[in-house]
Amino acid sequence: MLLAAVLVPVLAPRPVAPLTAVSALAQPSGDIILSAVIERPPSVPPIAARPAQTVVVSGGETVESLAAANHSDAAAIRWANGLTANAQPTLGATLLLPPGPGALVVVLPGERPSHFAVRLGVDPRVLLDYNALAKDTARTAGSYLQVPLSAASSGALVGRFFSLAPGGVPLIAEDHGPDTFPYGQCTYYAASRRDVKWGGNAWAWFDNANGIRPEGHTPVAGAIVVFHSGWFGHVAFVEKANSDGSFVVAEMNYYGTGGGWGRVDHRTIAANDNGVTGFIY
Repeated sequence: MLLAAVLVPVLAPRPVAPLTAVSALAQPSGDIILSAVIERPPSVPPIAARPAQTVVVSGGETVESLAAANHSDAAAIRWANGLTANAQPTLGATLLLPPGPGALVVVLPGERPSHFAVRLGVDPRVLLDYNALAKDTARTAGSYLQVPLSAASSGALVGRFFSLAPGGVPLIAEDHGPDTFPYGQCTYYAASRRDVKWGGNAWAWFDNANGIRPEGHTPVAGAIVVFHSGWFGHVAFVEKANSDGSFVVAEMNYYGTGGGWGRVDHRTIAANDNGVTGFIY
């Protein structure tokens, strides 16, 4: 745990105080479900007092079995150890088991873990409990670090809804269902990339997905973005989320970037685009 030796002198060790907490459960805001992105701080129990465990993986053990046996959280284990959605640890591997569920917070440009801990008001030892870190070197801007769910601020992502993609960024991994929307339309293409269990014109998708999928206002690769521009609105598939808050979409039936009816195009949407209603995860 080399990082502990680096971080702790920078931030004087202190008891983990109760912080502004968040809920892992869906917290409705009007008609919108916000369970995947923390939008406000309702009350939940404080950060787990016990430290993380480090175990050596024995034969037949999986992330799920280790989480159950050690009162940890499977999603938090995967994020802490850089394991993708379907990966399992190898025999003899050393695995970090966080003491509870986690939330994901984006790293700012040039930010080291010690800076990250100061910004969030998190004890550096707690940060080590949720991330397998070895050095206090600058992380890639736009990547994510995991913190206890109860220490996460507004805008953090609830870890259990997202899997790890290359580059340390969250990803929504889900197969698409049957294509039931008219061919050539934006709704058809979005439904070809995700399992869409609701209907209606594009502008209504954010409301119509309420209670079916979690929603929020943070771009994540694999999400469906809903726009309220035009007569019928527009939807697109988020291919990539950039560190500056902008994001790249793939879409159909959008005119102006070489697209149009039945054609797929790609474009970058600015972080402050006021035509965005929100994201369906």
